[in-house]
Amino acid sequence: MPSLPEAVDLKYGDECPDAQVTETACVALTLKRSGRQRLPSVLILSECDIEKAGDEEEVERKCEGVRELDLSRNKLKEWKEVFKILRHLPGLGFLNLSYNSFEAPITDPSDVVSLTNLTRLVLNGTSLPWKDIHILLENAPRVEELHLCKNGYKKVETTPKKYSTVSRVHFNNNPSTEWREIESLGQMFPFLEVLILAECPLSTLTGDGQYHENFPNLKYLSLNSTKICTWDSVDVVNMFPKLLELRLQQCPLYENYKDEERRQLTIARLWRIQRLNGGGLITPEERENAERAFIRYYMNEEIRPQRYDELVHHHGELDPLVEVSLQPEKEVHVTIRFGEVTIQKVISVYARVLDLKKELEPEFGLPPNKMRIFYHDKGVDYGVAYAPEELKINSKQLYTINVHSGDEFIVELKVKPGEVA
Repeated sequence: MPSLPEAVDLKYGDECPDAQVTETACVALTLKRSGRQRLPSVLILSECDIEKAGDEEEVERKCEGVRELDLSRNKLKEWKEVFKILRHLPGLGFLNLSYNSFEAPITDPSDVVSLTNLTRLVLNGTSLPWKDIHILLENAPRVEELHLCKNGYKKVETTPKKYSTVSRVHFNNNPSTEWREIESLGQMFPFLEVLILAECPLSTLTGDGQYHENFPNLKYLSLNSTKICTWDSVDVVNMFPKLLELRLQQCPLYENYKDEERRQLTIARLWRIQRLNGGGLITPEERENAERAFIRYYMNEEIRPQRYDELVHHHGELDPLVEVSLQPEKEVHVTIRFGEVTIQKVISVYARVLDLKKELEPEFGLPPNKMRIFYHDKGVDYGVAYAPEELKINSKQLYTINVHSGDEFIVELKVKPGEVA
């Protein structure tokens, strides 16, 4: 298994020669190099099989100036090796230790390094005990963003200490089912603004929670792919005093609703939310349409949510929307004239002109090849009538001429030149 300096060499290349001599006329110029070109300030060493820190002088020399370090998915097992590395990165602002399997918790406080510049700490998939999380946070007094996803946390263990710098917590995919455990996160991080709970099996948000006390600054909440199954939990979202954006998708609650219904019914319940499931801000027009749709959705229900009365008080009683079918007519009632004979007939709009001629053959005693047929749009539906038009193409379907009930067809005998009708 390579040490950290060895992994750096493998990924970024070994040192270059110490010097290069260039001669110009009689003057010898020595262009000195420092060996390797300066490493990037963002050092990504993910999946490099690193197990040990290696020589600390080498770590210090090769990682000078590094501001972001990704050591995720390596073979690190002992915290002392991690601290050997961190000891020589005083300016580190970002650290990712995700998916390393530490065999034992932090036991020697003297090993712990103070990371005074660290603002983002990622510990996904490490299954660290909460005691270690607290030790790391106590020695990183400027952390703003904390990732604790997939750590198997069913319970949240708090301490009397509050971490006032942390404003963003990713808690995705932990098996917490009780909202009171999530409230413990709010107690630990009183200035929390963003909380991601996607894929946690939460089924309810309790209505008796102390949202003003535990989440006084929360602005963004993700409940995607949770087990939320009642509208009561959606109503509870209104109790967050500063919440502006909510993600709530792929939950059991929405299984029996259409996409438009999901969005409208949710917006109508949440008067404070400005953005739902990403995208643009909810406009005043969209909110009003959602609230009116909410009223109509529940107006014929025996049991109505409390929000219904609030919205009726605001918008007044609404009439049900008239359902208008936009489906075209499949059959139409038309008048057909041949000389002085007039008949009423129901025909299919999908019939061809030839099909219509064949239907009329027994009525008028004319074979299709002796029949001319004219369509007269009477303007019954739209008020504008048009002159009769001969239908010359036998394969044309009647719906293509926009035939409606009340229109008229005129049949004439086809006469060859020189013949007398």
